[in-house]
Amino acid sequence: MAFAASLVLVLGACTKPVYTDGTAAQVKQGDALTLGLDREDFEKTAETMISSMLSDPAFANIKPGQRKVIAMGRVVNDTPQRIDTEKLTAKITTALRRSGKFVLTSAVAAGGALDSMSEDVRELRDNEEFNQKTIAKKGTLVSPDFSLAGKIRQDNVKLSNGKTQVEYFFLLRLTDLNSGLVYWEDEQTINKTGSDKSVTW
Repeated sequence: MAFAASLVLVLGACTKPVYTDGTAAQVKQGDALTLGLDREDFEKTAETMISSMLSDPAFANIKPGQRKVIAMGRVVNDTPQRIDTEKLTAKITTALRRSGKFVLTSAVAAGGALDSMSEDVRELRDNEEFNQKTIAKKGTLVSPDFSLAGKIRQDNVKLSNGKTQVEYFFLLRLTDLNSGLVYWEDEQTINKTGSDKSVTW
């Protein structure tokens, strides 16, 4: 009975997903909760990309009073999983705002405003029930300087030992909306290996 219990524990440990370096050597870099993406994956990726952007020569010398306005572009989920990409972008835009170098606009975004109230309050113009002096004036919305967009991609690789390596690629880029030039971009990868019976979607 004790042997059977020990066997179950050993087999369970062997099938637990792990992070790897993504090379043929399959160097283990820690245990993973799942072959899918979890909160820790988003947090670590966001932290790395935030550091990359803030230290980039294009933005390293921005003074607090010269903050650049960022609009959210489209972040494509090119994986079979149902991913709320806002988990990643919200952490990044929050950190960028707190840096004093950037501010996020909610009035303009891919697919529509993040918050429609900027437009809604302007529809109150000429409504006699509202004090018109308190209504937002024409020409007060601020146009964004940059858009933040990207993609999350997943590749599944069958290994010779029967396990599956799941490779995640996070790509983000910051585009100057005036010139169309990309001022910053970064790609981060996450590699996990586990049983092909593990759910990744």
